Amino acid sequence: MMKINPENISQINLKTTLSRICEITNFMYGEVWLPNPENYWLELSPIYHITASNHKDDLENFRLCSQDLILFKGEGLPGRVWLAQQPEWMIDVSAESERYFLRNLIAKAFGVRTGFAMPQIVDNKVLMILAFFACDILSYSPDCIALSLAACQQENMCLSIR
Repeated sequence: MMKINPENISQINLKTTLSRICEITNFMYGEVWLPNPENYWLELSPIYHITASNHKDDLENFRLCSQDLILFKGEGLPGRVWLAQQPEWMIDVSAESERYFLRNLIAKAFGVRTGFAMPQIVDNKVLMILAFFACDILSYSPDCIALSLAACQQENMCLSIR
């Protein structure tokens, strides 16, 4: 089984991929969640991207308040994507219950609205979860997800997507 930690991932490539996906999808913030070495839970990676905007400080604070979270399979947006091994889109994370979106109070405090996440899968194992957030309501867009998957492949960050 492949074990990944932040030191083994090309941080430049990942940051470029997050930036590219934010640019083409109008999401303002992208983050990376990694399974711990024993594959028991997800941890927020130090790798992220925030698009320059008038929401930059709010998104920095959203990230700061999220950095110590640990998510198990099925827990929160990244945990559900990890379990299902499929992308998920949430139109308004701030309107969801804290049970469904664990960071909903943080999202409300900093104006975070739409979120989506997608798994990066290698040899039927989730390598990481990429999650993106916007401070606007963005309607569900299969094209946005397809563009994001294509950007991963184009940046050669995504090794295999189911």
